Amino acid sequence: MENYQQPGGANSILDQLKAQAQRAGRGGFSSEGTPAIPGRPEQPRNFEDAGISYRTLENLILKTIKQKGPQNEQQLSELIKLGANILHPIVDALYKRELLDTTQPLHYDLTTRGREITAMIERDDSYVGPAPVSLEDYCALCIYQAEQEHAATMAQVGEAFAAYTMSGDVQRELMEGFNSQRALLFFGPPGNGKSTITSALHKLLNRPVLLPHAFEFNGKVVQLYDPAFHRLMEDAMREEEQASNTSIGNYGRPDRRWLISRAPLVTVGTEFKVSHFEIAYDGQYSAPPHVKANNGVFILDDLGRQTEDHNMILNQFIFPLQEREAIVKFTGGSAMRVPYRQRLFLSTNLNHEEIIDDAFRRRLPYQLLVDRPTVVQWKEIFRTQAELRGMGAKLAAQMADALMQWYQEDGRIIRGSDPYDLLDKLAPALDNENFNAADLPLMKRIYTRFPAAYKRDAKMYVGALDSSEHTDT
Repeated sequence: MENYQQPGGANSILDQLKAQAQRAGRGGFSSEGTPAIPGRPEQPRNFEDAGISYRTLENLILKTIKQKGPQNEQQLSELIKLGANILHPIVDALYKRELLDTTQPLHYDLTTRGREITAMIERDDSYVGPAPVSLEDYCALCIYQAEQEHAATMAQVGEAFAAYTMSGDVQRELMEGFNSQRALLFFGPPGNGKSTITSALHKLLNRPVLLPHAFEFNGKVVQLYDPAFHRLMEDAMREEEQASNTSIGNYGRPDRRWLISRAPLVTVGTEFKVSHFEIAYDGQYSAPPHVKANNGVFILDDLGRQTEDHNMILNQFIFPLQEREAIVKFTGGSAMRVPYRQRLFLSTNLNHEEIIDDAFRRRLPYQLLVDRPTVVQWKEIFRTQAELRGMGAKLAAQMADALMQWYQEDGRIIRGSDPYDLLDKLAPALDNENFNAADLPLMKRIYTRFPAAYKRDAKMYVGALDSSEHTDT
């Protein structure tokens, strides 16, 4: 099993990023006090600086031409994201070996022999796209970025949850759990904001991160970038490239194998399995979700409802949480070590005391009950959300009082999500979504058709109060 090592050298990626942070001041913050957008490392000036194997780049050129059609060296450079000066010697060598031919001036296509060899290469790995970076560079950058994180303040937590009705004590508990970088468990009855809270905590990671399209391990290209989890900052990358257009040759140009992204947010649920901790292969290699979550947040939702034993899944996190690194396996037995630098949030609406075994429970020092709101809180949520949608304060208060009376008469349980859902169902029933045109008969019709939860069917939680019984007093 290969260990990652932190690269050094006078012009290493870490040296470049540290220099950028010093220029930005205060550990990578702008003069306005906001997190500075990180610049990407400088584009490699030669093949050695690229940090990947000759065979990997050679194979990538062949596969790119096969899948994209005849290319000149500049077109290959745009697709592979490395300078044409780096690609030229390899293209020339492939031409001399009669794997490439020039079907038109300066454009290269595969020969018959080249197609046969490329077909064999694709059976092992059909990846086509930007060239990978080295595993060592990816690991070093991941660790460095984790070290640059700043603890969240109460003011930042308050801002992240400004749209939610939440006590200061709960916000402080969230801040402490978030800053601990330990696993957090959110439990309680469904429909009261567990998923909302975990997603909102992600906002506290306001520092952009760098990540590669892919990294290389033992000649394999492992894709890391996933548009489902990574929100790219396209404008920042475009501006960076435009600013470097005046550079001579490759000097000062960004390495386009790297991307600038918001902090990753990876959410998995009932579909998640133990096998998902391994490198996925479907003709191409893809990093597992917990690796894609590095420098961000990993959310395991609906804990206890997985199709596999959820405790077997939780046990996969024990070593990473303790050692801050993960051992990632390939189908076939080989494995590599990568950093584990992320926040793990778990949420369940089952009895957490019963579904989590002792081995993992002692690794959960932060457990937060997300209970049903009180009557006072429920009304406040409804009024706030109604006013945000343009409803007058008087009408919003009138509707909140009427709805609560109907809930109590019918024996319904109040859920924190109900105000949002009721108002979402009300909007299409209004002309031009004019919420001031709503009235109680219309809201009564919406309420009657709304999916209900009744007290007679409610299940209690260990340590939880049935706050649907709470009153204004």
